[in-house]
Amino acid sequence: MNKNSDRVEYIDALRGFIMFLVVYHHVAYWGMDDLDLGYNESFLKFLMPTFFFISGWLFYTNNRSWDKMTILCIIKKKFMKLIIPFLFFMLLYMYQFNGPEYQTTFDSKYGFWYIYSLFQFYIIYIVIEVVFNKEQSNKKEAGIIIFILALSIFSFCYEIFRFEYDLGIWRKILTALSFSKIKFIIYFWLGTFAKKNYTSFIRLTDNKYVIAFCLGVFYLLAIHSSQIYHSNIIELRTISFLLTGTTGCIFVYTLFRKNEVHFSKDTKIGKALQYIGQRTLDIYLLHYFVLPYHLPYISTWIAELNSKTVEMLIILILSLWILSLSLLLSCIIRLSPFLGHYLFGAK
Repeated sequence: MNKNSDRVEYIDALRGFIMFLVVYHHVAYWGMDDLDLGYNESFLKFLMPTFFFISGWLFYTNNRSWDKMTILCIIKKKFMKLIIPFLFFMLLYMYQFNGPEYQTTFDSKYGFWYIYSLFQFYIIYIVIEVVFNKEQSNKKEAGIIIFILALSIFSFCYEIFRFEYDLGIWRKILTALSFSKIKFIIYFWLGTFAKKNYTSFIRLTDNKYVIAFCLGVFYLLAIHSSQIYHSNIIELRTISFLLTGTTGCIFVYTLFRKNEVHFSKDTKIGKALQYIGQRTLDIYLLHYFVLPYHLPYISTWIAELNSKTVEMLIILILSLWILSLSLLLSCIIRLSPFLGHYLFGAK
């Protein structure tokens, strides 16, 4: 831990690593039009779960008083830091690339859905804390687990079946709310739960059999992901979603925690990842504007090589370039304290 601040170095490094994988995923998916290039689909299994896990981990504070002033202060702070940049960059993207206005209500929100969903998760978490605040501890935890799990599963199932039934106006409402993305709330809650029960969580993840189990389950489900995805067994797909995300984010978090000495600022890789980790919002918002979109000739050529390793190397190079451009744009925009504050939450 950095003695000069409250920041945890391996957490910042982990955020940087996950942010890099976000760019990697978008290069493969948006640029190459191929979800599975360079092991991208396997990375995707733990990518967003880990991102939300970290967000929940950082949000949780022990013995926080959920009074009216605290709630209003948190909502105002998160609204200014997330929703204002979300609206600005989504509309800017729509204007620059001549996107139709109605797509701002789509689940993906022009790709900016993560920020929108994260704000939703903060609101839902606050509501849950207020509703269950007077309950006894055991009942409170059980009630929260049941509610969060049910909400996540319902969202996951909705995403699968949403076009098979005539939902009328409800489809428009649920799409505008990006309800299909609420499935990730289980990982946000997992992050808050792990932080709340830090000692028990660390003891559990220090167990070599637990980590071996997580790695084994993730590997087995990941290599069979295509068969699971195309199966008609909704229960299997739901369990796979929950298990790959949970085991994946636990394993990746533990990997960084146990090797925190290698991700400190005293190492080059640690210093680089921490810098990226402290600029995740900037990169997430800006990288869409410099992504190479739809490169069918390159993706066809890469696929013909029939080598996942070569595919990964090429996408890594492109991702580093996109990341560098995004950080450069971030530095330029942050030259203005006003823009830095309202677009990236800079203090």
